[in-house]
Amino acid sequence: MGGDVGGSRGRPPKGYKRSDERIREDICDHISDHPDLDASDVEVKVQNGEVVLTGTVRERRFKHQLEMLAERISGVTDVRNEIRLYREQQQGEAKTSSGLSSSERSTAGSTGAAAGTSGGAASIGATSTSETKNNESRRNAS
Repeated sequence: MGGDVGGSRGRPPKGYKRSDERIREDICDHISDHPDLDASDVEVKVQNGEVVLTGTVRERRFKHQLEMLAERISGVTDVRNEIRLYREQQQGEAKTSSGLSSSERSTAGSTGAAAGTSGGAASIGATSTSETKNNESRRNAS
């Protein structure tokens, strides 16, 4: 998986291990060598040869390219890719106090997947305004 497994590199002397800082610098240098790759919101951490990539990218291909670049670096033993795809809100959509945009609310309401989480409107046991009025008129009629 790492850059020192197979490939065209020779075998290092007994006991040799690349430092985490050197591995990190190599990864960052290789990323910088790709002008079409936007990693401005990505963080690279290395501990004991294991690379952890975090942050966000605007295109899915950047996430995969970054992982492949890290895997090729000498001394890397594993790569954990925790990069997320950045999704911009669609123009004109605003988040509400419930944290959901209007399209997210309509999707959640129609699927029932977010019952109890969309501002209480779909909570269990809730009565609608018309039900409340009907109940009041029944009580007043008796």
